Amino acid sequence: MEVSQFYNKNQFIITSDRKTVFQSYNSTIAVIDEKGLTLGRNWDYSKTTMKHLYLFLEENYYLEVWRNIQDKSNKRAAIQKMIDDGLIVYDEKII
Repeated sequence: MEVSQFYNKNQFIITSDRKTVFQSYNSTIAVIDEKGLTLGRNWDYSKTTMKHLYLFLEENYYLEVWRNIQDKSNKRAAIQKMIDDGLIVYDEKII
């Protein structure tokens, strides 16, 4: 397992053989693993958290999601639609 700082002193990327996790402060924001992308309860906590989530998705080449949001004026709404459509998993237990 490897932990690295991500853009801000309170943002971290945690990588292992099977998954990549984006953590902001003490909250797990996103997990990319063999099942796809899962967002935690605080994925849209603040504009700053969402900005870092977009950077995480872009830098980790999660292209299915990134392509759907990169040209949208309301990226939060685009991600919420993908959650509603079942393309992204939302797990409120992940905090």
